[in-house]
Amino acid sequence: MLTTAAATAALLALTGCSSYSGIAAVQRTADARDDLPTEVGSLNPNMPSGFRFLTEDAGVKYYAAENSDHTTACMAVYPVDKPDQWFTGCSDAITGDREIVTVSHIGQPTVTLVTTGFDTRSLESEGWRKIHDNVLVGAVTRP
Repeated sequence: MLTTAAATAALLALTGCSSYSGIAAVQRTADARDDLPTEVGSLNPNMPSGFRFLTEDAGVKYYAAENSDHTTACMAVYPVDKPDQWFTGCSDAITGDREIVTVSHIGQPTVTLVTTGFDTRSLESEGWRKIHDNVLVGAVTRP
């Protein structure tokens, strides 16, 4: 009986630790700033809908979306002065705090989307710059 109780407690503790509730910034009510630019709006229909604007840095706007069970997340990167250089990236099987996806486009900074609460100190020590709780930017991708 004691062994069963201990096993059950351990299982509940593991379940609690592995629970992932998504990207907090994506879960807010949408408003006008969340409208993706027209060029980006014609995305792959398999991508999650409901992108939310996260931040703007150095003339580049960053958006993110996730599906309803928080297992797939995408980011869209839109350089305002070079709209033809927009890019997106997605990742699935998200189950906890981690880097979700890293994307890049020639002439634009490499970008990493991370889960809410992910410890970014290691990335920052490698030269990434945190511009939002969920977004870090790296070096500009050169041809």
